[in-house]
Amino acid sequence: MMDLLQPVIDFSDDEGDLNESIGVPTSGSEYLRKVRKEAYDSPDIVVSEMDTSTFHVRQTLKIPNCNGCQPAPAGYAPSLSWQRAKVSDFSDLRQRLMSLRSKNDFRKHLHQRSKLPEIENETAWLHFCFGSSLRLKPLCDGRTATESSQPSLPLLSVLLCLDQPAIEQLLCYHINWFQEGGFSDVQGQWLFALFACLEKPLTPEACHLLRTAARLCTNLRATLVSRTVF
Repeated sequence: MMDLLQPVIDFSDDEGDLNESIGVPTSGSEYLRKVRKEAYDSPDIVVSEMDTSTFHVRQTLKIPNCNGCQPAPAGYAPSLSWQRAKVSDFSDLRQRLMSLRSKNDFRKHLHQRSKLPEIENETAWLHFCFGSSLRLKPLCDGRTATESSQPSLPLLSVLLCLDQPAIEQLLCYHINWFQEGGFSDVQGQWLFALFACLEKPLTPEACHLLRTAARLCTNLRATLVSRTVF
């Protein structure tokens, strides 16, 4: 095996040879030593220095560096310790949900699926989630909730009946409702529950929904002037 690893052309690879000045190579060995010396003298990372100002007048597309998230007003920026604690709690919640889904126990909730609206029916889910507490603008069918009913909370008996495509579709509905009608406490509960039900690896659609939700939440936070708004 070692014979197969021998170089085709045998030449010295000592650092002493690499430090010597090599002029115009006159043989294959000298050429290889010259190439090796150039590689030895070159930095590991080479950055090309270009004058990009000449391209500014030809720029047709401007991509902003801002991700669309607004900075927190004074007094509303969470501390690093608070963020770490919430991330830890959220991770534990997701692990418990995954554990429940992996067990056969959750199948006892599947009979509830027949009582849930079809996932394609956005209006039915709108009334299911918000009931008569709905305070959103008219949506796809131009109607708002008028019947007297209580909002449905995101209980395990509901969430365990939904697969990942249904979770993403329902999350898409809620983000659209957030954009069109504002935010409410009930919707906050639904958004938190749906976020916790997302499974990794995230789909591109789920990543887009999370980025949109982050922008909406920071935009709403930027408008707060009192800590007792909610």
